[in-house]
Parts: sequence; C-alpha cells; structure tokens
Amino acid sequence: MILKKPCTKDFVQFFRDLPGIFCGSARELAHFPNMVGAGMLLAISIVLSTFVTITITPTLKLGVAYLATAMLGMIFGPVLGGLTAGLGDLIKFMIKPDGMFFPGFTLNAILGAVVYGMFFYKNHVTLTRAIISKIVVNLFLNIGLNTLWLSILTGNGYILLLVSRAWKNIALLPIEITLLFVVLRTVASLLPKINQRYAHIPQPKNRSKEKLKL
Repeated sequence: MILKKPCTKDFVQFFRDLPGIFCGSARELAHFPNMVGAGMLLAISIVLSTFVTITITPTLKLGVAYLATAMLGMIFGPVLGGLTAGLGDLIKFMIKPDGMFFPGFTLNAILGAVVYGMFFYKNHVTLTRAIISKIVVNLFLNIGLNTLWLSILTGNGYILLLVSRAWKNIALLPIEITLLFVVLRTVASLLPKINQRYAHIPQPKNRSKEKLKL
C-alpha cells in the first residue's frame, strides 16, 4: 500500500496540470518564431513519413515519423503541436496520396501530438512517461481508432482488422518506446542550450538520482 500512494499522487497531479498545459500551449500560437519552429518539425515529419522506414522483418516495418510528432508535442504543447500535426497529415496526403482521403486519419495525427504534449510539454522526459504515452497512442489511436477508420473505408470487419493490426503495434512497442525516450531526452537536453526560447523544456535529471515516476 505504501508504494501506491506516490503513484496515485502523481496520477492526480497529472490531470490537475492539464488545464495549464493546454493554456500554455495555446499561448505558443502568439509567437511567430514558434510557428517557424513548428513548421521545421512539420517538414521533418513529412520527410520521415515519406522516405524513412526501418525494416525489421519482411512483414514488420517501423515508421519513425511519430518521433517528430512527439517533439512537436514536447516543445510546443498539445494545442500548437496538434494543429501542426493535423496540417502535416493533410500535406502528406497531397504529396503522396495513399488511397482516398479520410478525415479520421487527420484526427489521429492531431490526437497523437496532443497525447505527447500532455505528457511531455513543460515536463521532464521520464521513462514512465515514454512508456505510458506510447501505450496510449498505440492502444487507443493506432489499434483502436485507426482500425475503426480502416473498417469504415474497406468494409472489412472491425474485429478481423483489429486482430491483424494489434500484433504489429504490440511487437513494435518496446522499440518505439526506447527510441521515443532516447530522442526526446536528447532533444530536451540540447534545445535550451541552442535557443533560450525553449528554456521551458526541463533539463533531463541525473540518471543515478532519477526515480521512476509519472
């Protein structure tokens, strides 16, 4: 029981902090340099999603565009990050159409950046946050909503698609979490040193003293 009290406290504090996180991210829209920075990350996301794929097995491929989406959420928060990710999905479709356009996939792109922004904007990059955020994205967005959109588009049964898609997202999860943690932690340590505008990004804590908490 003693171990559960800090976890519960962190969990409650997480939701208490959300209104301030969304308000702070909305204020990012008022600064033109932030729009430029978001545009640069948007360009990186488009390049990664279009040209960069890591082949693990012939049937298992890892896309890394989610890393740029996570950086959008971490640096600019859920509001500006989500809007930029949604715009990026529209641009990606115009550059490289893959079937017919469906707004559900754009919604997923927005929600992905929102989730990462909720966990990482003005917060330390911890392994716990990397694990929980990626599980939320994979479980509810990639497996849940994306499967629903594909079921509507193709007419195939939801459960059939769910089973075929679930194993891929579960198999890639450890690799995706590791990449997410390493990349965001590296960016969090570098950006404030490069530009004072990003001083709101907390510096990574000393690994020897870091506690596994939300």
